[in-house]
Amino acid sequence: MASVLPQKNEEYGTKQYWDQRYSQEPPDASFDWFKSYEDVADILRELIPDRDARIVMLGCGNSKLSEEMYDDGYRHVVNTDYSGVLINNMRRLHEHTRPEMEWHEMDIRSLTFDADTFDVAIDKGTMDAMMTANGDVWDPPSNIIENCNREVDEVIR
Repeated sequence: MASVLPQKNEEYGTKQYWDQRYSQEPPDASFDWFKSYEDVADILRELIPDRDARIVMLGCGNSKLSEEMYDDGYRHVVNTDYSGVLINNMRRLHEHTRPEMEWHEMDIRSLTFDADTFDVAIDKGTMDAMMTANGDVWDPPSNIIENCNREVDEVIR
């Protein structure tokens, strides 16, 4: 995995980095940045008791969270990521085993879904990747604040 790590943290915030990374990794590779579904399943089941809830994964990456939620009965999971390489890999990987799951190449700062499409939005680490600019993490540059605000604005519309 070391060969796909960026030379600078700022690269985590670029589409080019992610397309290159997902081009180098096997299509069935997975990586969970923080907690696994098993670690948070009880909390999610409590917060999302309706297994028919429409869920959008913002910047899904190749985390197993979506597939494990699907396997736990959440059938209406819509995954977005701005890496077309990743979305194509994930679509092919899951098309026969999890046919109801959707995969969309999309920038979370400019979602193309209609308003009120989803009941739940999950961002497991995308905003963290967006906040990798040089400088003080507690006082990020204005463009980083604007990007994060755009994500939030898109989700709550």
